[in-house]
Amino acid sequence: MRQQIINFAKSLGFDLVGFSPSKIESKYLEAFDEWIEKGNEGEMSYMRKIEQRRDLTQILPGAKSVIVLALNYYREQEDVKEGEGKVARYAYGRDYHKIITKKLKMLVKFLEEIAPEHKHRAYVDTGPILERALAEQAGIGVIGKNACLITPEFGSWVFISEIITTLELAFEVAPSPFKIKTHPCGNCRKCIDACPTGAIIAPGVIDSRLCISYLTIENKDKIPPELAEIIRKTKRLYGCDICQEVCPHNGAREKITTHGELTMPKIAGSELNLDEVLAIKSSEDFLQKFAGSPVMRAKREGLARNAKVVKG
Repeated sequence: MRQQIINFAKSLGFDLVGFSPSKIESKYLEAFDEWIEKGNEGEMSYMRKIEQRRDLTQILPGAKSVIVLALNYYREQEDVKEGEGKVARYAYGRDYHKIITKKLKMLVKFLEEIAPEHKHRAYVDTGPILERALAEQAGIGVIGKNACLITPEFGSWVFISEIITTLELAFEVAPSPFKIKTHPCGNCRKCIDACPTGAIIAPGVIDSRLCISYLTIENKDKIPPELAEIIRKTKRLYGCDICQEVCPHNGAREKITTHGELTMPKIAGSELNLDEVLAIKSSEDFLQKFAGSPVMRAKREGLARNAKVVKG
């Protein structure tokens, strides 16, 4: 049945498929508890749904396994020109949530056909679950010092999604994705040193309150002046890829995505003209320009705030 699921998932366009037990190992739970206790989630109150993350049977009674899926989204980017702000690679075209959710629904339907007596629940980057922990348990990749999941096939340029299921699918111990006994990051600290705001406060630990992605997307308040000055220098208008761009694993494994639905139609693209962003005067105009784009999450006010910061 595992092979049937892998074959069908790949026919839908998923690049990687793995299987994790629904039970989360204690090391991940302890790390998450400590992260929350220190307030590293910032204003992301949804991250405080702790009990569901600790016990997936609270989401799906009888949960036994999690099918973990990954999809490569890498694309090259040129340096931005004067008067432009850079957009994170994942936000180039249509919102990946919508694209992947459609694939997940088809995979759930397939599961219902081959195992009609079982139940399933799908998520893509939205549910109260520890996605990277499950992906590591499933043998898809390893959580790097930049807290991203690093895969042997695509580096960290992957979207992760999951299907929680009552099916017994998981290996007792998932095969290791990297053929080495030590952690693949080794003594490397390029991501830690490259983060301009010092958001990677320990290997694998991000203080969201310092992270440019958080500050330009999730944060709804004014950006503190000292951090705004750093953002201006980096020209990061929406999101940030710096800790991924410097990762040696990515440099060796970057493959331009073959998933055309992620890049066509182009909506935000790789960069946006700052004056054009600031010229958007209504939520209706903002919707007309960015409908279907991840950029919608920042809302007109947030993107305008970011544009003013980058413009200086």
